[in-house]
Amino acid sequence: MRWTYLTLFVLAPGLICFSGCNNAPATESIAQSDVDGTQFLLTEEPNGAMGVIAARESAQDGAPLVLVGRVGGSDNPWIDGRAAFMLLDASMSVVAEGEDSAEGEICTGDCCATERLACTTLVKVVDAGGQLVSVDSRKLLGLKQSDMVVVEGTAKKDKSGNFSVLASRVFIRK
Repeated sequence: MRWTYLTLFVLAPGLICFSGCNNAPATESIAQSDVDGTQFLLTEEPNGAMGVIAARESAQDGAPLVLVGRVGGSDNPWIDGRAAFMLLDASMSVVAEGEDSAEGEICTGDCCATERLACTTLVKVVDAGGQLVSVDSRKLLGLKQSDMVVVEGTAKKDKSGNFSVLASRVFIRK
């Protein structure tokens, strides 16, 4: 009986480790990287764009939305491997933690976390079926940090005040 428990104690962790070593997600990501990003890019800027701060206050869950802002709001505004990024209200800019900030500027430190929350949102680029595109937005759309973009999509709000945008198309201002 003791040998049974000892064998189980030694073999179980090994079996658990090996069962988790599946390369399927990596293969799926490689296949998904062939997605043509031009289907998500607009050639003309849409009218009626509002800033992130205004949208946080007035947008209704599920309503169509045109939003303007700058890619940023944190040291790393990207969701690696996904077509999602943080968008900062166009009236704001970010300075490094520890730097003095003027009106309309916020730092990347914890001291400004509440302020950043009020003027940023997560943008998720979704396909026709409403699924998040599993290609990094830098690769899919050619985005760079601080790019000014106009996003067409749908507002996503919950009762707790969390706000994000499910974007169907993006215009990059040059």
